[in-house]
This record gives sequence, structure tokens and C-alpha cells, in this order.
Amino acid sequence: MIRLLISVRNAEEALDAMHAGADFIDLKDPAVGALGSLDDAVSLQAVRAVNQQAMVSATVGDAHESLEALLALILRKSDLGVDIVKLPASSLPMNADGCFALAELIQRHQLKLIAVMFAEQPIDWAWIPKLAKMGFYGVMLDTADKQHHLLTAVDTDTIRTFVRSCETHHLHAGLAGALRLEYLNELTLHYPSYIGFRSGVCRDNMRQNNLLPHLVKEIKDNLYKHNTFCNKIGN
Repeated sequence: MIRLLISVRNAEEALDAMHAGADFIDLKDPAVGALGSLDDAVSLQAVRAVNQQAMVSATVGDAHESLEALLALILRKSDLGVDIVKLPASSLPMNADGCFALAELIQRHQLKLIAVMFAEQPIDWAWIPKLAKMGFYGVMLDTADKQHHLLTAVDTDTIRTFVRSCETHHLHAGLAGALRLEYLNELTLHYPSYIGFRSGVCRDNMRQNNLLPHLVKEIKDNLYKHNTFCNKIGN
């Protein structure tokens, strides 16, 4: 089953997205980057508003000055009560000691982490098994530049390879990046774990504008039809 992730910037949008059918409520500040970290107080309001009726994720920003700063921020977001913390793959430690420290943090605090790979950058396929070994929950393929959508940043073979590699290593595979309803049919062919939207469910397709719940519902309805059809075929 393909699930729906909707990025929101406050408690009101979180409730609108949830009531429209979003499976994941993703807390993000679109004004400060692709993975803009939303203010903690605003995030806490959103977590309380959702009240465990949907999964909640939170981003930690696009870049970090040190591994220590990243680990501290992951814990800070987790302490807000979110279910999942999303971080850029570019901030992950490259050395064995850093990977061990992150793996230990995941195990000690029972964290669900998603690493976000940006499609404009060369994909290091060796990272996917490393992330699985560290105990990551999943990996997302996204775009850093929101002027272009995912399907213009990478070809379908790359998307297919990404999803299959995540499946092989038992990681949840997410697709995002300035997506809209009209791209859904092509994306569902790859059977990712979930598909994420922000600009495509906002007024005038601008990610900093207000979220429009009817667009969330329309995408959810299409995903429901796809999932239902796949279940029938599977049976």
C-alpha cells in the first residue's frame, strides 16, 4: 500500500491534512529550505493537535555544522513527540565512528529516522545498505530545488532502482519533490512506501502558500483507488 505524506507548517494545516486523509503529517518550514526545520513551539502545537491520529515526522534542516549538533537536534525533535525525524543524507557521518554513534543513538532511543537524498546530487547507492545497517526507518528521494519536480531531476530507471534497493534492505522508500496530482500515475508504477507533497497541495502550487485540503483529498482518493486495484490484482 502506498501511503500519503503531506508537509505542513502549523497545527491548522496539520489538522486539515489529517482530516483530508494524509497518513503522514510532515512538520516543515518551507521558507527556510528543502528540509527547513519548523519552530519547536509550532511543532509541539501540531503534534498535540494531531494527537496520535496520524504519524508525524519532523525535519531538522538542510545542513549541520557537526555530527554532535545533528545528533542533538535529532533528539530535540524526537522529544517533541514526533514519530519520525527526517535528516539530509549529506549531513550523515562518513567515518565508521560517526556511523556507530548514530546507530547507537537510534538503538538507545528507539528512533525512527529517514535519510533524505537529493535527486540533483549523485546518488551513492552504497549508502542504502549502510543506512539499513545503522537501523534507519527509511530513505526518501527528494529535490533540493523546488523549481523542478522529481521526474525532471531523475529518470524513471533511477526511481525504480531507488525503490527496489530500499525494498531489498527493508527500508521504507519515499518519493517527493515539487510533486502534483498529474504525476501520481507515473510514480505509483514504482510502488514506493509513500509519496510526499507540499507545493502541489498549496494555493497556486507555491509551497509557501496556504495548504488546500481539497487537493490533499483528491490525491488521497487517487491513491486509494490505486491501492484497492493492486489489492484486487494481488488476491
